[in-house]
Amino acid sequence: MKSNNLEALQHTQTWHKYGSCPEGTIPVRRKGKNYNPTILHKDDHPKLSPYRTLNTSQPNDVGIDHEYAVIEVNGNFLGAQAKINIWKPVTETPTELSISQIWVTAGDDEVKNTIEAGWMVNPYIYGDDQPRFFIFYTKDGYKSGCYNLLCDGFVQTASDFCLGGSFSEVSTFNGVQKDANFSIHKDQIGGQWWVQVQGNPVGYYPSSLFTKLSMTSTKIHFGGEILNNKSKGRHTSTQMGSGHFPSEGRLKTSSYFNWVQVVDENNVTKDPENVEIRVTNPTCYGLEIDNNHHDTNGYGFYYGGPGYNDKCQ
Repeated sequence: MKSNNLEALQHTQTWHKYGSCPEGTIPVRRKGKNYNPTILHKDDHPKLSPYRTLNTSQPNDVGIDHEYAVIEVNGNFLGAQAKINIWKPVTETPTELSISQIWVTAGDDEVKNTIEAGWMVNPYIYGDDQPRFFIFYTKDGYKSGCYNLLCDGFVQTASDFCLGGSFSEVSTFNGVQKDANFSIHKDQIGGQWWVQVQGNPVGYYPSSLFTKLSMTSTKIHFGGEILNNKSKGRHTSTQMGSGHFPSEGRLKTSSYFNWVQVVDENNVTKDPENVEIRVTNPTCYGLEIDNNHHDTNGYGFYYGGPGYNDKCQ
């Protein structure tokens, strides 16, 4: 998957200042203090199951922990890509998280297959508040699967990018904006699902891992997700994206996805069509399509929010 909208400056990760990997090796992050192989898939703590509650008509019901501001595209796809704005959102508790990512999925419920890529702030797993590059997969509706290299599945080929590594630079409010292009694309020769950052291949998931994704994806999401534990008896103040609504201001205020594209079943990269906006709790987080900058930024949208506020209780 090639893109002509990548900046010349390649993103760096914090570990790069300490050196590089010898030829023929890959960087593997040390397991943190909370490493536990029994809780690394998304159905356990910290729970992350996407869209289990996305279509509910009552998003404030008790027990709904995951909230989203995303766009959804349905069809038959061989991939997706987007340039995602990188921020450092605040999480209210160490067990909550904030994610901005791409979901490439097929199947529903117990047979859902998904490949996910983007950045996340997850103090529980990483022990800090830094935005970090991550990938995730499941082949059975989140009963198994894992982040990064914490279980078998992903085959990393890049020696210069660390799964779970933090980004060395992030966006600042009313200041310089940092973003990176993330993509997931099915190789039509070998069938592997490749993950790329800034146009550089990081590695792949073999198609043999999957049942539904062995051929094509039938649904793609782009956007943000947070975990709301309601630990103070109210809605969390965990931020999504920059922590500001699109209605507060767009560029340099709210977070963005630019150059949002899908790869159709004919292997043609194009703008998404018949897009549906899915926002589970609009008083806490929002999303607005950017209709004014297609010539310069491609198809895009602004999203995010502060969580707890006067209207978000």
